[in-house]
Amino acid sequence: MSAGALLILKPDILAGPSARCPAALARDTVRGLLSVYRLSATYTYEAETSEQAVAWALRNIERKIRARDWYVRTLHEPNRHLAALDALLTGTVLAPPGKDTVRTADLVLAMTEALGFTVADVQRTRCTRRDFLGLYADNTHFTRLAGSLHTYLVGQEVEIYRYTGDQELSTLHIFKELVRRVVRYPTTHYDAVENLLHVSDPGAPDWTYFLNSAFAERGSAA
Repeated sequence: MSAGALLILKPDILAGPSARCPAALARDTVRGLLSVYRLSATYTYEAETSEQAVAWALRNIERKIRARDWYVRTLHEPNRHLAALDALLTGTVLAPPGKDTVRTADLVLAMTEALGFTVADVQRTRCTRRDFLGLYADNTHFTRLAGSLHTYLVGQEVEIYRYTGDQELSTLHIFKELVRRVVRYPTTHYDAVENLLHVSDPGAPDWTYFLNSAFAERGSAA
């Protein structure tokens, strides 16, 4: 289960062009996630790019479901959580009166809440080189990627959320896939850099690092 998972909002979701997104894209992101769990449903998308973006995300999700035992299309209490996602489509967070954009971070937090996750703790911090290595130690031996990631992260602010919830481990990864594809479309298949958010699963090396660095001083480490 995903209890204790960490969600890291990266620099591009907190500042710059990706800090806000069209409200139509935000709502289409929710529709895309709904389509993952309602296989027979058909949704009409507001933004021109959303149908292609959702299709791309669904292909990636199906590929991962076939490849990984833990990656499953399952929700605990699906009726309650799908109804909460439905409510976002007409609620003021993603349909703000008189505005045509929303904070991308608000989209992320509203969707995770609808999925049944509760924020147990949050820390906003400036990413150090040590943090960068804790997050991407497995990738830093690729010189070009390491340089790009270093420039993107080190010295920039990130927000780290520690969640409680009883959904499957794959739930936040599926949600992450929809956010990245719909909000950032069009993009390239190579998107390891500037991809809005990161999910750390309980027990993974990056989860252990951040739980015992970002939250340790506040007595929150497990």
